[in-house]
Amino acid sequence: MSALKFNVVYEDAGAGWVYAHVPELPEVQTQGEDLEQARSMVLDAISMVLDERRARGESIPQPGWALVESVEIAA
Repeated sequence: MSALKFNVVYEDAGAGWVYAHVPELPEVQTQGEDLEQARSMVLDAISMVLDERRARGESIPQPGWALVESVEIAA
């Protein structure tokens, strides 16, 4: 089986926690006490969601693209 590649967005969840989600797999939303733990948690969550989708006979979405950028506007 070839590798699948997904985009993961990490955000500050406050109090040192990091929130992670995958745009291509809306079911994947998790968090960790730091970036390292959030990365580990999101890998586990992706694996679980892919296993569940396969078990139900659902398709696995093609990797898309995500862009996070800052914009500046006058206050």
